[in-house]
Amino acid sequence: MEFKDRLKQIRKMRGYTQKELAKLCGTSERVIQNYELGERKPGFDAIISLCNALDISSDFLLGLQ
Repeated sequence: MEFKDRLKQIRKMRGYTQKELAKLCGTSERVIQNYELGERKPGFDAIISLCNALDISSDFLLGLQ
């Protein structure tokens, strides 16, 4: 499973819309859309924000677990 798929899966499991997740991460909905479409990869700070907002480990999000 790719990053984009894991992100979308966990976001939906947590019950967040892309807009809600974006707000929690301090970014735009379009950025989250780009991540989930695989058009863009997050940087270090964005990964930390996503993990904190979704309450998951970076290992899971990055496919290392």
